[in-house]
Amino acid sequence: MELTDLMPVEDWVALQYELHDRFGLNADVVNSKGQRLAGNTWGNELCHKLRADSKGYGAICATAGMMFTQMVQEGQPFVEECDAGMTRISVPIVVDGEHLGALGGCGVVAEDGEVDGFTIGMMSNLSEDDISQTIETVSTVSYENIQEIQDYIESRLASLS
Repeated sequence: MELTDLMPVEDWVALQYELHDRFGLNADVVNSKGQRLAGNTWGNELCHKLRADSKGYGAICATAGMMFTQMVQEGQPFVEECDAGMTRISVPIVVDGEHLGALGGCGVVAEDGEVDGFTIGMMSNLSEDDISQTIETVSTVSYENIQEIQDYIESRLASLS
């Protein structure tokens, strides 16, 4: 079974944009192999710049993506940080015990955390100015809001069954 057996790609994309618009996430829908169904929805300028920077993408985004793919295959929702200090919220999509993918997003920072500009500088080709200016575009969220996001995703996925 594939994600598109549950609903068409267009509906998954609409759900991705719904998460982005409602919560300001870099929202995505990924299949069981961790591949995105659609393009990016940028919740901040920093992630967009990191994604465009081959060194930053390879060192931060791609490695986090691999780790998050492994975590979601365990079948449990999770909230985790990437090496840049931003939060990832992900809920697996499981039907009849079969892992089909995940719905979630990243690109926000938890209220007691911080985006790690030093690490970003060491792991990317972004300038200090680019980093300091774009860090300001990353939203801070409370733990209550993180739980609200996870609950919302779980509710939306449950409505598909």
